Amino acid sequence: MVDAGKEKRLPVIPDCHAIILAGGSGTRLWPLSRNLLPKQLLALDGSETLLQQTVRRTLGLFPPERIWVVTNEEHVFEVRKQVREVNEALLENVLAEPLGRNTLPATMLAMDRIVAQSPGSLVAVFPSDHLIAENGAWERNMVKAGEMAAKGYMVTFGVEPSKPETGYGYIALGKKIAAGVFEGTGFVEKPDFTLAKRYHKDGSHYWNSGIFICGCETFLKAVSQHQPDLWAWWAAREERPLDEGYRAIPAISIDYGIAEKIGNMAVVKAGFGWEDLGSWEAMYRLGAKDGDGNVIQGDVMALDCRNCLLVSQGSTLAVVGLQNMIMVQTRDATLTCPMPHVQRVREIVDRLKAQGSALVESHPLVNRPWGSYIVLEEGPGYKIKRIEVVPGARLSSQMHHHRSEHWVVIQGTAEVEVGGKEQILVENQSVDILKATQHRLGNPGKVPLEIIEIQSGPYLEEDDIVRFEDVYGRTEG
Repeated sequence: MVDAGKEKRLPVIPDCHAIILAGGSGTRLWPLSRNLLPKQLLALDGSETLLQQTVRRTLGLFPPERIWVVTNEEHVFEVRKQVREVNEALLENVLAEPLGRNTLPATMLAMDRIVAQSPGSLVAVFPSDHLIAENGAWERNMVKAGEMAAKGYMVTFGVEPSKPETGYGYIALGKKIAAGVFEGTGFVEKPDFTLAKRYHKDGSHYWNSGIFICGCETFLKAVSQHQPDLWAWWAAREERPLDEGYRAIPAISIDYGIAEKIGNMAVVKAGFGWEDLGSWEAMYRLGAKDGDGNVIQGDVMALDCRNCLLVSQGSTLAVVGLQNMIMVQTRDATLTCPMPHVQRVREIVDRLKAQGSALVESHPLVNRPWGSYIVLEEGPGYKIKRIEVVPGARLSSQMHHHRSEHWVVIQGTAEVEVGGKEQILVENQSVDILKATQHRLGNPGKVPLEIIEIQSGPYLEEDDIVRFEDVYGRTEG
């Protein structure tokens, strides 16, 4: 008899690599999700981020040396930090795109490493921003998908729709191949409500999970046949590095690029509680509700509200008499939206982008590989930041053409270099850095260093920086 207190260990899928795609911006979860801190890097439903949950789940079936995480250069330091917290052995397997080119080119970056190690292996591709409710069922479904992929199929998971949904892609189910496995006969990208309602009723189409597993040879053959420009770039990788010419390659998803065109698509019916946290409606639906049907996170005071999602990551959010509403407040932005209009959040983001607004790029709190900073106040000709440097970390040796800075130590010990002169500053001590002066800040202590930085000058944006030396490799060239 099996000991009920011991979980039976499933076999690892033989000779298979995993690729976790950790790029993307998650615009429909604005204002929490921003370009520099997208939804996969946020802890939306617990203490771990969606990326960390994905990594931990993948480690249940794959050894660390066969897991590859692909992100972009803007996110790579935060991704490495989060991956390290789960399993430090994965650090060397975090790859960075020079710029976002959608899921197919990102996957090809990892395929270069995989083919060099085991060209005859299988490869599984996972988004990093999905929720899986039942890990045991996910593992069993993955083993089944691996068996089908070993037979030459490109396999995805179809999720039975729980409601008409216009924000997801769908895949049509054909004839049965095996128990719980069907032919995939066509893709539909985000149908209108009438079509989504029909799919929900007749069961002919399932939600496309965006998870794929197939043989390396099957994958690469499909790219060579259906995406010749992308194949030519990848096939020339022995002659020049893949990051050269990356800007010129087509930005295309796996779905559009090969899955919709391949003739041997198989769909495993997903039975593991899949959710794409792609909208605030999903956050409400999955959240823990109070007696009035409200999902409340943060400093919120709600009076006579029903069936609302109320989130505050800034000051107190006080609301009265709301029904079926979404209110999300951060330090610098507030979103108010009726629940039925939740998909229109993307329109807000598009309009902010067109205006050149910084609200789509980053939060006031910005993470850096050495720590973080938050903008406390800014106006014409000045900006005030609180900067935190983790123990042992150093910023780059740098200078600015257009601004001067004044630093005041609030906590900890600062190792400061200004114009070639080094000094140690402690609490309440300060230093001035004139524009065009080379300088550097570090934390030699064992507690976090906090300083207040006052910038002054005609131009105060983050791109006014020249780096001379940087332990994180951010110097040009």
